[in-house]
Amino acid sequence: MDSKYKSSRGVVYLGHVPHGFYEQEMKSFFSQFGKVTNINIPRSTRTRRYRGYAFVEFLYPEVAKVVAETMNNYLMFKKVLKAKYIPPEEQKPLCFRFPKVKTPLTLRRQKYLRKQSQHHLSKNEVKKETHRLEKSLNKKIKKLKKLGIDYEFQVLFLLIH
Repeated sequence: MDSKYKSSRGVVYLGHVPHGFYEQEMKSFFSQFGKVTNINIPRSTRTRRYRGYAFVEFLYPEVAKVVAETMNNYLMFKKVLKAKYIPPEEQKPLCFRFPKVKTPLTLRRQKYLRKQSQHHLSKNEVKKETHRLEKSLNKKIKKLKKLGIDYEFQVLFLLIH
């Protein structure tokens, strides 16, 4: 971003943004103050969930200052919103640029687990899985006995294929 562009816009940092208050809602809410030119709500690269803060860019810096003063400590959806005006010299050049994000590991893991759950086990696989579960259960029983807890599990292993 060149300095000409920076000085012509007003940016407000919003902290403690409540869940459900996203781009659409922010744009319609903040448009009552003035023209909203851009909104950036960063997401976690791992989970793709919103991080709880946002940057809202207004056409004029004066409007951004008014928004920061008005919205600071504003109670919204049981959360106290924090707002701060970011002067042009403190604005990051790539604040409103969205980098390409790889598919998060959790989504790939979910896809894999979904595929695995649809997989039907053979009789041999059922036998192995039952043995593994019994072994795990016996380990837990031994740990409990070591701690002085006498407890018996009643578990029925049903692995339908």
